[in-house]
Amino acid sequence: MDFGFTPEQEAWRREIHDFLKDNPPEKFPTQSGEDSWGHGAFSYEFVRLLGQKGWIPLTWPKKYGGSERSNMDLMILFEELAWARVPWAAGAICWSMANSILDMGSEELKQEFLPGIGRGETILWLAMSEPDAGSDLLALRTTAIEQEDCFLVNGQKVWSSLAHLSQYGFLFVRTATDPNTPKWASISTLLLDKSLPGVTVQPMVSMLGDVFHTEVFLDNVRVPKRHLLGEKNQAVLHLAKTLEFDRFWARFPKARFCQRITHDLVQYAKETRVDGELLSQQPGVRAKLVESAIEIEACRQVFWNIGWKLDKGMPLTYEASAAKVLADDMGLRFFDRGMQIMGAYAYAPETDKWAALRKNMRRWYLWTAGDSLAGGTSEIARNTMATTGLGLPRK
Repeated sequence: MDFGFTPEQEAWRREIHDFLKDNPPEKFPTQSGEDSWGHGAFSYEFVRLLGQKGWIPLTWPKKYGGSERSNMDLMILFEELAWARVPWAAGAICWSMANSILDMGSEELKQEFLPGIGRGETILWLAMSEPDAGSDLLALRTTAIEQEDCFLVNGQKVWSSLAHLSQYGFLFVRTATDPNTPKWASISTLLLDKSLPGVTVQPMVSMLGDVFHTEVFLDNVRVPKRHLLGEKNQAVLHLAKTLEFDRFWARFPKARFCQRITHDLVQYAKETRVDGELLSQQPGVRAKLVESAIEIEACRQVFWNIGWKLDKGMPLTYEASAAKVLADDMGLRFFDRGMQIMGAYAYAPETDKWAALRKNMRRWYLWTAGDSLAGGTSEIARNTMATTGLGLPRK
């Protein structure tokens, strides 16, 4: 069994590496801070550059501007972007949403949205959670009443990631008006133009002092009927696939990103003395670095195994949920170890060559605490693994 890459894949990795060497992250203005998933910051300019390279529609059908490359090739791209810490957060979201349009969208929707997404010009966000509908999405209350030429939408969304920087939202709404209709048969997905009258986006300032999540208020918003994604009242049938796709691709870069940070921490330990002794000589620090390296590589291999299955067309049930839990838990432990390795120096004045690493470690440590909630909580993911993976009863 060969776990290596083909010569063609290695050449592809070198091509990406050379491109990123010529386009370092500091070259691009950013509109948001860096996350702890490995997506970097948000930059319109960098994502448009990816679009110009033809790398956003890398796996799409040629009919829609794609190159029909493999999922493995896309994973290689994601890994190199994560290692270089370039600001590609907007692209990470768009890859996921574009797949849903390819799977469920009408030909009219594909022709309207895919070209702009592929160029990196149309940015989307996921408008799913509500104040009283998070893990239990079927409890959502945002309504979309069908009119002659549109859906009249009223309600509120919360935790909408980067909605203030995006143009369109994947909006989950209740479209069935009969109270006796089962909840699972009453939800639809609309593509919401943020510029429509009645849409208000309210930023939510985090403990880091920046904005990633937002609240979105919808007051008699008229969404054109042609922006219905998939069949009316049938969104739940596609929801699991949408979430599994998001859980896999959103988390996949994390292991490679943490490898990069481990590389930086090793250099930090080799050059930093505490009480006259290099950190790299302290058994406790060495053990933490080794534990991180082992856990990161194990996580990375799980994701690559899933990517291989995707390319082989093998059915997936619980795998993406398992990978999500593994990556989120790994990240929590990794950044906790990073803070322990730096100790009080993580809060020291930022006056030397390691100032940026100290500052970012504090940021990532705080940020990663919420990762297990995104894309469905880890508790929900574990339930998915129990029922679909192990065949355990739901109750």
